Order: sequence, then structure tokens, then C-alpha cells
Amino acid sequence: MEIFNSLMMLLIMGQFFIQLGVSVIPVSTIYSPDGDMIDCINRADQPAFNHPLLQNHIIQEYPTGMPQIERDVQKNWQIWHETGENCPAGTIPIRRDLDPKVPHKKQPKVHEVTNKATTGHKYAIAYMQNRQKVYGTRVTLNVWTPIVESSFDFSLAQIWLASGSYETADLNTVEAGWQVFRSRYNDSQPRLFTYWTADGYNNTGCYGLDRPGFVQTSSTIAIGAAIGCTSTFVGTPFDMTLQIWKDPFSGHWWLALGPNIVPIGYWPATIFTTLSDHATTVEWGGEVLYRNLSGANTVAQMGSGEYADKGYGKAAYFCNLKVAENNHTLLPVQDFSLRDDYPKYYTVKKSSNRNCGNHFYFGGPGPQRSGAVRGTVVSAFCLVFVFYFI
Repeated sequence: MEIFNSLMMLLIMGQFFIQLGVSVIPVSTIYSPDGDMIDCINRADQPAFNHPLLQNHIIQEYPTGMPQIERDVQKNWQIWHETGENCPAGTIPIRRDLDPKVPHKKQPKVHEVTNKATTGHKYAIAYMQNRQKVYGTRVTLNVWTPIVESSFDFSLAQIWLASGSYETADLNTVEAGWQVFRSRYNDSQPRLFTYWTADGYNNTGCYGLDRPGFVQTSSTIAIGAAIGCTSTFVGTPFDMTLQIWKDPFSGHWWLALGPNIVPIGYWPATIFTTLSDHATTVEWGGEVLYRNLSGANTVAQMGSGEYADKGYGKAAYFCNLKVAENNHTLLPVQDFSLRDDYPKYYTVKKSSNRNCGNHFYFGGPGPQRSGAVRGTVVSAFCLVFVFYFI
């Protein structure tokens, strides 16, 4: 009878968690001060292994050539760390999606022509393309809280490694950085994110652990969870260091975070086509999805919300750019190209100094509310005032 009762309890709990959008029963759950719920699940139960090409995948415990010692990122790097709780060894933290209908994820893209694939997406980036073989990149970027007013839009800063193209529907990418979107709590906090695709964003790829693909190994970092510190105009910039590189023996694309390069997890080489061996393009910078679907002239800032020419202390930056080519060694970037599709709204500008090497600033305020919209709001206020007080 006790065994039967236990089985029934597990069944009931399983149904309860499925209704909450949790596919497996967590070992424990951590309630973050910002409203997030962080589920600690067994590493072997993570969504990555639902991918048809990863059914018999053996987890790579640690990147090749790195000492296997416990090194955490800085204390309280994510808001959920403020609880003082950690996920147990052998588990990984997964942020529970409490509002799956929030459309903050990249919309499906079509591959017929590039402009259709990037509709609404605006960039201010630096890049190196048409390289023979690229095996990784490392960069330090500061974190901001750009204003994003519509839940249909987002603003991010990230690194891209890519091969293939939109036109041939074989664009493969691995991406990581921070992103701001309107959440169910309306907090607009920057969040750590990863992304990948193997067919130009058509049918494969996803953010973080939403769909199978990315294999997480870290028990201390939750992809999608809010970052605890940000830069301010009057304070010290808050930096994050990101590194993506191809393991020379396993072939997997590893992601690491922080100045000590703490491994977070990896994208297995088997889920890619053109990116299975190497990348040919490296990009760094800002991206905004602004579609003005509401027609209310909402604001979608990039970076700090200031233009690139405002420089250090005001504009967002990417610093200490490094790229691994040929022999897999990360070396300082000597030169790169720039791209700003909408310089009226978002800009990018090169710079160089001893501390940051060849680097760049980026960002901008985005489209501003029109005078007609402001006039409509003022007129409406006046009508209300007249109706009630005259």
C-alpha cells in the first residue's frame, strides 16, 4: 500500500509540474527575489537530450586542456544567487518559463531573401567575415538596462560565430550575450542568453534550454535568469566576459563566462552542418527587434541608450576582442569592419587604447515618439481635465 501511495504521489506531482511547463520533476526549486523560479534538475534529464541527434550523447565533463577545478563566477552575478541557495552537485539550474506566451524569442525567419529574414531587426555591430577557419572568440562587454517598451520587441548585446548563409538556408550560428525584453513582471532586467540555429532560423535552434541542443554542465549559472548588476552613467561599468570556442578533440562549441573563463556548457558539433567543423564569420555588437506592432511609437533602446560617439562611461562597449584562427589560439583582433543599418537610431564607432586594445562603442536611443503621438496624449489629458473640472 505504501508503494502504491508513493507511486500515486509521484504521478500527481508529475502532472502538477507538467501543467507548470516543467517536463521533469526538479530535485529542488529556488525562488528568486525577482520572481523567477529556478528548478534544479538532474543533468542527465536536461532538454538537450530530446534532440534526435543526441539520443546516445555522452556528456563531455570539461573542456579539453582546462584544469578541472571549481571556479565560480563572481558572487551574486545573477539575482537568484542572492538567496544563498545553490543547485546540488549533479544538477543544473533551469529558469522556469512562467509566461510562455511572452513573444520575446526570435520570430521564425524565412530563407528566400535576407531582407525578409531580418525584418524588424536592427544592428550596430563589428565583424570579421569570409575568414577561412575560425575556432572561437572572446570579448568583454558591459551590461546595461536599455528601455524596451513593447513586449513584442527586445534589445541585446552578443557575440556570433557563424557559417553558411540565409540564401542557401544553411546558416549555422552559436550566439551568447545579454538581452532585455518585457517580462511578465515588467522588470526589463538584462538576462543571460544563448542561441543557436542550423538552418537560418527556420526550423532549428532556440534560446537557452527551451528546446534541445545546448548541453549545460554548470550548476551555478541559469541561462535566462536576470543579471544582478548593471552599468550606470555615474558608477563603475559592470562587465561580463564571454568566450565561445571549439574544443579541438571533441569538436563541441563550448561557452564560458567570467574573467576566469568558467565553462557553462556546449553545443555538440553533431547538431550543426556548416558549423560542424569551423566558423567563417565572427560578429560582436547590438541587435534590436523593433516592429512597432502596437502603432504607439514605443521606445526600443540599444546598449545604454546613448550613441556610440558618447564614448566611455556613457556608451556601451565591446572590449579586448580576441579571435582564434588556424591553430585555435585566441589572439587580439588587429582590425575589423563596422555595420550600422540605421545610423539615425543606432551607431557603432571604433576606438583603441592600452586597456581595451582595438575595441568599439555601440548603441542609441532608437525611434522616438512622434510629435503627433505626444500631441494626442496632451489633447486627451486636456479633454479629461475640461470634462471633470469645468
